[in-house]
Amino acid sequence: MVVFFYLEGNMKRKLFDIGLYFIIDGMYTKKFEYYTDMAVHNHVSIIQYRDKDAAIPDMIENSKKMKAITKNTSTTLIINDILEVAEKSDADGIHVGQSDDHYTSVKNHFPDKIIGVSTMTLEESLEAQNLGADYLGVGPVFVTQTKPDTPPPIGLKRLKEIVEFTNIPIVAIGGINKDNLVSVLETGVHGVAIISAILTALNPEKEIQAIQQIIAHYNEKRGKHE
Repeated sequence: MVVFFYLEGNMKRKLFDIGLYFIIDGMYTKKFEYYTDMAVHNHVSIIQYRDKDAAIPDMIENSKKMKAITKNTSTTLIINDILEVAEKSDADGIHVGQSDDHYTSVKNHFPDKIIGVSTMTLEESLEAQNLGADYLGVGPVFVTQTKPDTPPPIGLKRLKEIVEFTNIPIVAIGGINKDNLVSVLETGVHGVAIISAILTALNPEKEIQAIQQIIAHYNEKRGKHE
């Protein structure tokens, strides 16, 4: 399945593979504009702004600046969790977890926005799909230090099962880096969400470029065998 979202007026359109889904997390950096600009210049498909410990006014200010950078580019801006921030920044979409506002209420509030849902199990994934989620963030696939309260990793086998039994885009998340990236891509996911592997790298831009090269090489190799 080849999918990606962009906005045309108030309508969502499917276009191409998600690839790298870069989460710019306030746990690691406060240089949100810097990393947004880096993502745009390196053609990152989707960035998510996540800053759980920040005050709402600060999140709104940061997300507005990020939106100004991504506007009229191929990079889509997703806001993590907070409806007010997504609305006031005119972000392209919002990502919600199992413990956040129920998907249906978010969808009613943002009928024309991209909405992603975090899932860990096939049951959760099918429920979110049936409710109309645009994509799923599935994981954690591996052990991750980004969220201390994260449940045990689901592993590649369960990730692949979710991919096989759903029909909307799957973005794998949790402990993904250059070393295990190919094994994740082999499950058939449509994108990979990466946080610390980029934000803690000595050269984050080169890390983004290396990750994209791995994804491109894998897709090229896969295409030759299809």
